[in-house]
Amino acid sequence: MADTNAPMRPLTSGPYHHFFGYFDKSPWLVDGSRELLAMHRTMIYDRMPKPGETVEIGFAEQNVQGGASSGFEKLGESRAWNLQQGAMTQWLPASGATLLYNDILDGEARTVAVEAATGKQRLYERPIACISPNGASALSFNFGRLTSLKPEYGYAGLRDPFHAERIPEQDGIWRLDLASGKSELLHSLAQIVATGPDGDTPGAVHYLNHALYNRTGSRFCFLHRYVNPAGTQHTRMLSSNADGSDLRVLISGMASHFGWRNADELLAWAGERAMMRSATSGVGKRIPIGKILRKLYRMLGKPAVFKAAVMKDRYIVFDHASHSTRSVAQGVLTTDGHCSFFYNGEWFVTDTYPDPRGRTKLLLCEWRTERVHTIQEFRMPPELDNEIRCDLHPRWHPTKPLICVDSVHSGSRQMYEIDVSGIVTARA
Repeated sequence: MADTNAPMRPLTSGPYHHFFGYFDKSPWLVDGSRELLAMHRTMIYDRMPKPGETVEIGFAEQNVQGGASSGFEKLGESRAWNLQQGAMTQWLPASGATLLYNDILDGEARTVAVEAATGKQRLYERPIACISPNGASALSFNFGRLTSLKPEYGYAGLRDPFHAERIPEQDGIWRLDLASGKSELLHSLAQIVATGPDGDTPGAVHYLNHALYNRTGSRFCFLHRYVNPAGTQHTRMLSSNADGSDLRVLISGMASHFGWRNADELLAWAGERAMMRSATSGVGKRIPIGKILRKLYRMLGKPAVFKAAVMKDRYIVFDHASHSTRSVAQGVLTTDGHCSFFYNGEWFVTDTYPDPRGRTKLLLCEWRTERVHTIQEFRMPPELDNEIRCDLHPRWHPTKPLICVDSVHSGSRQMYEIDVSGIVTARA
């Protein structure tokens, strides 16, 4: 692993806190000669938002010559947000400059689309998780279920209409047509549970998370998770054609963060978790193995080697064309991170979670050689952990070797740009 201190500059500053959110979408929009940077703005820093509390949604126009950005231009407010993913704010492809985000209106999660130039709004009947590359459709799931089962990704005050059901038949992955506004259920939770191995265990409660289209929009992937009565979580990663056909299980055990390299290759931090499978079978189903291991992991200072060496988790590429898998940079990339690819697929960026001293690293990996560069290191305050943590969540500029991260190393939650052209160009 090589250490290269890539140039970094702040994109936002106080007194407000600014962040973009998740790693699987880009905050930048290239609109002719302009570059717009989407963001959230708030005064909330070290706690979860309460029901009804809003975050401001807007953008700043960047100076493409490298100077400071313009001031924050507010487009709206959202009550459907968290500190990990924001309000799922993202630019609508091929639309000029239209920004989409989730909100709670009359107790229901909805999508709001706002034209940056005019402020004109359009409402959709469901919240968005991700948008197809051509901007024609979006995927949606039940954020209310996340509020109760995984609150760091849910929305405060949002109710799950299926809270009494373990495996709802009318809930699942929805496709939202962004032209007509109509939606259809592509895969119900019941159908997903019945697909492939390890779909259920007695008494488990099921939910979905982290949907993402591939680079062409022909296919998407998502996580199916369930928690048994003892509190141990099992994760399966699945993928499907965009029309709902060819639903398949890619791995069963654990999967967390992933990114598409192209239409077929999907990179994910994942593992079969064979040790957990045997420990939670039979009488072990009644023992909170997952809770015990999580507590031990935290007591030991969240050692990076634990999940790779003990659980055998690693970066795996799933090739849909050849139906094959292989490990990537095993033994070098030894911890979970948020991976995403440069537009040409030849480089991917990822990060690490803070070590016992609060250090977190930003890593750049060349696909062909699997050579890894440490391009920046940050220190995160220990009090910002779990649901209120600030992951770097690195995401790429659509066309340039620039990476945007969220960080609290300066004492406030702000956005930063890292220029990796010196590495990418040198290795081209």
